[in-house]
Amino acid sequence: MSKKVAIIGAGLAGCALAYELSQHKDFLITIIDKNSDFASEASGNFAGILRPYLTNDNNFSEQFHTLGYEILNDYIKKNQADIEICSKGVLHVLSNPKEALRYSKIFANRQISSDLAVLLDSKESSKLLGKKIDHDSIYYPNALSLIPKSLCKIWLNSSEAKLKLDSELKTIKKTQNQKWLLQFQDYQEEFDIVIFAGAYELFNQIDYLKNIPVYPSQGQLTVIKESINTDFTIMDKGYLIPHYLNNLQVVGATFRENSDTSGEVRDCDHQENLNHIKEIFPEEYIPMESILDSRVSTRCVTSDHLPLVGKLVDYDLFREMFFKPLSKGYPKNKMPNVIYEEGLYLSSGFGSKGISSSLLSAKIISNLIRCDRNIISNKLLEALSPQRFWIREFKKFKN
Repeated sequence: MSKKVAIIGAGLAGCALAYELSQHKDFLITIIDKNSDFASEASGNFAGILRPYLTNDNNFSEQFHTLGYEILNDYIKKNQADIEICSKGVLHVLSNPKEALRYSKIFANRQISSDLAVLLDSKESSKLLGKKIDHDSIYYPNALSLIPKSLCKIWLNSSEAKLKLDSELKTIKKTQNQKWLLQFQDYQEEFDIVIFAGAYELFNQIDYLKNIPVYPSQGQLTVIKESINTDFTIMDKGYLIPHYLNNLQVVGATFRENSDTSGEVRDCDHQENLNHIKEIFPEEYIPMESILDSRVSTRCVTSDHLPLVGKLVDYDLFREMFFKPLSKGYPKNKMPNVIYEEGLYLSSGFGSKGISSSLLSAKIISNLIRCDRNIISNKLLEALSPQRFWIREFKKFKN
């Protein structure tokens, strides 16, 4: 008998989950969103960048985000006719000396495939771009800039999911028959499995999520007339994405303080975006009059910059079981087994890397639900666990 699945949130995370779970015929999927359209929040940004993420030590963040990049890039190659791609190739200019030194060490100490990334000096960077660049750069030849809503659209169209909009989740509670009763503003419905794939606001509304530490990070995007002649997406402190719609360019994105959540469009943010491009191309002039559109959205951010992907637990029960052994420094073999809530999952906290995170996270959740072998290591799965911050908190009280 097919299990009923509710996915809360119709952005990149939720639409990827609907697509991935629909590859198996044992689910009846409903994707639910409080907004009047899918991809209405950060996933509705004008354009975004899909690229690998490199670190000195191939840490968990690199393992996750680069695998996510590779998986999604392969998917896009097979479906590119239905996805709105702005440009191929990303040039990451290294104007910050610390960044330049960090990347030089990465390429000196590790074997990086030239299909993934290439380190260029300033002359090579200038030749590739056809414009003078005063700094070294990293060139990602297969990285893409694209319109994220087009990904959501193809995932929804490829799934058999029912889409319910204008439906804000109010409460969730476990029923006596071990199902989940979801209460919305004007109706309620019972599901076997619930996956939270919503934005930051959801963490303030749902009891199972309230104790998970996430932060809002608002940013503003600026759309301008075509001003810089380039076929590549260019990054430094900010970025410029070419070939957006009819010869427009997307410039972004600012990072406001976590406490700054007004959501208003500001001229000072426009100027900051344009100044970042000016730093890369000092001879270019982009007047404020060239601005045609703008957008402010909220990223859901974690303190360790890894997303939250996995099974959920009841916080009070978890604290009761784990506070004492963790605070006392019990060895791992004496720890009790984690009691997870049956049929309750989370896929969120992607920060500014929602594009590269979405499909991989959906595959991880799908494998957990189906009890299949996962595509990532157990250590990485632990690093993504929504409970990881509680474990760290309890360990701080170690005597």
